[in-house]
Amino acid sequence: MTRSLILLAALGALHAFAPRDASAQADTTDTPRVKSTFTRTAEERDRFELGGGVVRGFFDAVGSFGYRRFLAQGPALEANLMGEATGTSKDQLTEGALGVYVLLRPLKTYKESWRVRPLLEAGPAFHLVVQGASLEGLEKTRYKAKVYIKTHPYVGFEALLTRRLGLVVRGRASIPSHRPFDYAQAAILLR
Repeated sequence: MTRSLILLAALGALHAFAPRDASAQADTTDTPRVKSTFTRTAEERDRFELGGGVVRGFFDAVGSFGYRRFLAQGPALEANLMGEATGTSKDQLTEGALGVYVLLRPLKTYKESWRVRPLLEAGPAFHLVVQGASLEGLEKTRYKAKVYIKTHPYVGFEALLTRRLGLVVRGRASIPSHRPFDYAQAAILLR
């Protein structure tokens, strides 16, 4: 009796996987397919930026290292997260800064297929700035740190030289602008 039940179960399982004739199969040509809205390639999601800039204010130039990550794309804007470390010095004063930005970019200002893309984006940023000053007559270096949040609009362009290498040229303003740390920057981007 047990052998008969096992044999019937095995035949039932084989029947479930047996090919059926074409007339018995459902027509799937009219069923809509789900399409992904994520359009970024791996090169477009992450990139590193190594650059330098001309600063408005006490310092003449600044060096920077940044990491940029694509966050999301909506109907009108794309959002990116950017972290940046900058450093500069002049005479006895040295300054280093860490910044975290959330930048919004209108989708209508560029197309992904363009090799040279206009850059127009803005967003809030959190900054930590540390200054070190070694003044004459003092044998120690004095440090001062400040944390602040600002909104930065960027205007410029990015040129994609290859799939993994490009150039970014941009200018930055700050709102409110009581700190003279605004700069024009050129950076090599590695994707």
